[in-house]
Amino acid sequence: MVFDLYENILEPSCRDALHAFMNDDIFYDDLDKRLKSFVKDNPLIFKENDVVMIVKDIHRDKRNERDWEKLRSEEKVRLSIDCWRFGLVFIMDRLKKEHYILKV
Repeated sequence: MVFDLYENILEPSCRDALHAFMNDDIFYDDLDKRLKSFVKDNPLIFKENDVVMIVKDIHRDKRNERDWEKLRSEEKVRLSIDCWRFGLVFIMDRLKKEHYILKV
């Protein structure tokens, strides 16, 4: 799932942002749309009660880094992906707890 997410959502979103010189709002709106589509298109992976959140600026300062660490350590958060500029949090109770750091 993480590889598909990277290959189909994260990498294209970041590449498009670099080529189009998008501002943050456009980038995050586009990323949100692509994530929602990914969730909808993968009903075998995602269930009705699953939650996927984008967390902006997770490494902007010490406070944001602390908040990010606290959020991803929550019991209900089973998958987190640190993309440096932003993070993704997945609340999916059937998964084991995992954390990834991706360069995008």
